[in-house]
Amino acid sequence: MHKPLYLKAALLLLLISISCKKKEYSLPALPDKAAVNMEVKQDLTVDPGGNTLYLINHTSEIIPVWDYGTGRSSRQTDTVHFAFKGDYVVRRSALTGGGMVQLDAVTIHVTADNLNYVNDPMWNALTGGVGQERTWVLDIKATVFDGPLFFYGTDNGWGGDCMKTGGDCWSWAPKYADNAWLMPAGDYGTMTFSLKGGPFVKVVHTQVPSRGTESGTFYLDVNTKKLTMTDATPIHDAGRDACVSAWGNIRLISLSEKSMQLGVIRTSCDGPALMVYNYVAQQP
Repeated sequence: MHKPLYLKAALLLLLISISCKKKEYSLPALPDKAAVNMEVKQDLTVDPGGNTLYLINHTSEIIPVWDYGTGRSSRQTDTVHFAFKGDYVVRRSALTGGGMVQLDAVTIHVTADNLNYVNDPMWNALTGGVGQERTWVLDIKATVFDGPLFFYGTDNGWGGDCMKTGGDCWSWAPKYADNAWLMPAGDYGTMTFSLKGGPFVKVVHTQVPSRGTESGTFYLDVNTKKLTMTDATPIHDAGRDACVSAWGNIRLISLSEKSMQLGVIRTSCDGPALMVYNYVAQQP
């Protein structure tokens, strides 16, 4: 006996609805903060004033997020040096499969200066030295470099050298006089690095109104030739503002008391590349 046509149609629709039913996915439960062990350890043997700090994550399968006042880090272990005395608040977060877990902040008391951490020719070139500050402007007039913006491969570093054998290494240093389309001429503002009581940076963006004036902190790693800016970004053009996801993660390409080149990775727009902005020290 044959099934009625309407019954066949109903069964067919039921099978289709079952086969097309979407799988339901759910995130793991958000762990309690007591289950996350992110240690902040102050070393009083290296520095009696407590200038050295160790950040240690003891919990597996998380990404630690550290905010220690003069910078940020997502390393499993990290070492931080505070050159200036004062109170520093270390904020800790853990990125888990279930989301972000906020841990209690830790306040660190640094009781004495240790200026050895900033007493270096590169720190002096950037800031003018302890108790001083130095202001930089974009070399839009090509007074030292051929132009305000060069392009390198993603594996180029200090001095333009290739940091990885067989890596993405190349360079294009366009003359601004022949490539004015790169960015409009004009006043791009100022960028001041200071060691007056701490590693402070102030950037006045005259070409990026959405940023305006930014005040933050910075850290210069003389060994890796990297500069980190927190809550501030280097002077740049508005047209490329959205092309970089991490303006504060900077490679030093060159640095002297009169000129500086800072490289940031372009993560969108025309594809990955190291955009190198060229600056000159502003005369007093």
